[in-house]
Amino acid sequence: MSRPDLVALHRALTALPAFAELAPAELVPLPAKGLSHGHVRVKSRRVLLRIPRARAEAGAALAREAEMFKRAQPSDATPRLHGVLAVSAELPGGALIVDEIPGANPKLPAGIPALGATLAAIHKLEPPAEAARAPLETPADPVRDVVATIEANFALLDKAGLDPKAKIALGHEIAWAKEFASANEKRLAAFARRLCVVDTHPGNFVVAPGGRAYFVDIEKCVYSLPGLDLAHAVTRPALAWDADCATTLGPADIDAYIRAWSTKVGDALTRETLAAMRPFRRLVWLRTTSQFVRFRVEGTHKALDGRYADHAEKAIAAALDLATIADQRKAWG
Repeated sequence: MSRPDLVALHRALTALPAFAELAPAELVPLPAKGLSHGHVRVKSRRVLLRIPRARAEAGAALAREAEMFKRAQPSDATPRLHGVLAVSAELPGGALIVDEIPGANPKLPAGIPALGATLAAIHKLEPPAEAARAPLETPADPVRDVVATIEANFALLDKAGLDPKAKIALGHEIAWAKEFASANEKRLAAFARRLCVVDTHPGNFVVAPGGRAYFVDIEKCVYSLPGLDLAHAVTRPALAWDADCATTLGPADIDAYIRAWSTKVGDALTRETLAAMRPFRRLVWLRTTSQFVRFRVEGTHKALDGRYADHAEKAIAAALDLATIADQRKAWG
């Protein structure tokens, strides 16, 4: 990933009255451990500049991401948005000014309940009327959307160098996912929609002193099924992804995580979510595995810094190994 242009960032930031006197030395780049954004610390202000990689329609993408931060803010479980640096020739992706949450990635498995509580704070937010949800999306059928993502990623399967038996096994999983989506379409259509942050792997949480966890990677928010968010954080490939908090969890750990979530979101949301939790976990495992296929083929993870890229390479290899896939399929029964 290209390094942030500190000169351009300083020029844009000091154009704002609140930062007019800021010295260039206040800007400190952080290691690139995420695929979509770079981050620069503003030392004396306790804020980060969150810098998206340049993309098509960058201005609209930046505005949408800013709105995601605003929608999540009432949860008090995410960083606050302080301002926006507009897309320009010098800053082709623009930047957001957000809280820097003091702390570190979660210590797992002991800290896993804090992640459940954080997601509960976000999922408890009452969504606006559907007509007022734009520019955030509300998928008509979230489960079919996940299946479509899986199929799109697995279109690259022949280029990923997998064991032929692994490819066959994943083919069976795709068939299961399509059948699950079809057979449960009407039932799942009645499930509550809430603000969901989507990429809930543990590396996207920061635990502040005192043990409270914050979800910090706001970029994919949609109004969807909270159970998909809940499932992603404890899938095997998601737990292995981040070099700073990679772990495995036992059944008791996962139960504690789900309990921390369910005790805060209310009985109705708990009942419907837990009734579908097992297939949701299977579905999101398959989605993440399919994303690892894409990463391997396209080399996306190689843009990470040093040990993060090396760790990601190993995590992808482990997730796509025949023994891992067979073990996961056995777990689903």
